[in-house]
This record gives sequence, C-alpha cells and structure tokens, in this order.
Amino acid sequence: MARKKKEEAPAPGSPAWMATFSDLMNLLLCFFVLLFSMSNVDSAKFNEVAQSFASTFSIFKAGGAFFGDGNLVANGATQLNNLDEHKATMGETSDSDVDRNNIYEDKGDTKELLEYYKNKVSELEGTIQELENEDKYREEQKQEAASAVYDEVSELADRYNLGNYVEFGMDKTYNYVKIDIKGSVLFQSNSAEIKKEAEPILLKIGDILKEYEDFGIEIIGHTDNVPIKSGPYADNDYLSAARAIETAQYLIETKKLDSSKISFSGKGEREPVDTNATEEGRSRNRRIEFRIFTPVN
Repeated sequence: MARKKKEEAPAPGSPAWMATFSDLMNLLLCFFVLLFSMSNVDSAKFNEVAQSFASTFSIFKAGGAFFGDGNLVANGATQLNNLDEHKATMGETSDSDVDRNNIYEDKGDTKELLEYYKNKVSELEGTIQELENEDKYREEQKQEAASAVYDEVSELADRYNLGNYVEFGMDKTYNYVKIDIKGSVLFQSNSAEIKKEAEPILLKIGDILKEYEDFGIEIIGHTDNVPIKSGPYADNDYLSAARAIETAQYLIETKKLDSSKISFSGKGEREPVDTNATEEGRSRNRRIEFRIFTPVN
C-alpha cells in the first residue's frame, strides 16, 4: 500500500497578500486625505445641515453650528478640546424650550386660562350680535324707505289716472320700487317707435320719475318668448333694448331728466312676470319697467 504524502506546514506569520492589501489601504487613505485637504466646504450649507440635525436630535447645545462661530468646529481641529463640554451639555433644555414649557405659567393656571378664553368668546359673540343688529336695523330702514316710495308713487299714479295702464311692485330686498307699463300701450308689434296716443301716458310717468331721479332710475325693456321673424330687429334682446333706449331718450328730452341718473337695458324674454303659454300672460311680459331706487341702499 502506497504511503500518503505528508503535507508541508504553512510558513509562519501573515500571508504575503495581506502586506500588499495593507499597503493599498494606506495609499487610499492618503489619497482621500489629500483630496479633503484640497477641497472647499460650503460652510453656509453645511451649517444649515448641522443646525437641522442639532434642532432635531439635540446634539449640540442651542443648535450650535459647525463653521463660522460654531461651538464644535469653528477655527480648526483645536476646538475638539471642548468636546467634553459638549458631551456634558448634550440633551439639555434650551432657554427657548423653557419659555415654551412655561407658557401656561405665564398665562396663569388652567382655570384662569379657561376663564380668559371664555371671556374672549363672549366678546366675539357680543360683536357678532352687534353686527346682526346693525344689519337688521338697516334692513328695517330699507323696508320703511321702499314702502314710503311705493305709497307715494301709487298716490301720484292715482292722481294722474294711470291705474288702468300701469302695475306697481317692490323687490324682495327693498332696493327699488317698480312701475310696469304694457308694451302694447307704448309700441306697435316689433317696433320701438312710441305711439303718439301713448305720449300723454308716458309724460305722466315722467312727472313721477322726476320726483325721484336723485335716487336713480333704471328703464328696462321686456318681451315675451315668441321669436321675431321679420322687422328691423334680429331677436327679442335687440327689440327690448331698443324700446328701453327710445323710452329713456324721450323722457330725457321732454322732462329734462338728468341723464347721469338714468340707466337703461333690454332683458328680452329672460325675466317674465307671467306665463308665456297664454296671450294674456305674454301681454303682461311685453312691458317697459321703470325702477325707482330707494334712498337707503
């Protein structure tokens, strides 16, 4: 039987490759030290990062900075001599933290603090109540003013015998009183020319408007929803606007109304006061509306 060859014992000491690896590590260390010595550190950005870590983890006292006038690394590595001091103060509460913790002590105990806020709530409720009372008072004033104008206009209309030609109304917010006169009284169908026989009626309305022109007057033309198929006007909007303009111009010239106090517009079929399904309803919708604004707005 052949004898097994005896294995040779390893050489004493570390393997030869470890010497080469150690030299390589030393060279890399020297290389990075050299790179660091030639690099420029942006102290402002580094300081922001340091303060962020400090405020989050309480690493440095009062959020100390690394560079500039910082506590740890300010003017070189010699500041490491103060490391023991930083370790001793690590995690201590800053003065600002103490102020925040004592906020309730500054305000007083919990009972006094609750009383303080209850008083504030009561003051706010009082202010809200005062504003509501002012709004209510103003609304009452508007209603009284609108009612007074409505009564006066109705009385003037009765004096001028306009009851058969006009209708009166008042908007829900008491901003104006309105006088409606049927369009058929003033104009021919699809026309914006005022009828000769309607001029006396319009002049009487002008006398009423003259009494309130300082409050502001608006003249609005309205139509029904029947489309226009012929004539000089393309649609009901044009017709209603033309009628409002013609009416306003006539009153300004004949009654010397202040043109700066009068406005006019055409609403077409968009604001009916009655149904358009019947002839009577359509007749009411074809109208000229005079709005007399109340003195309290």
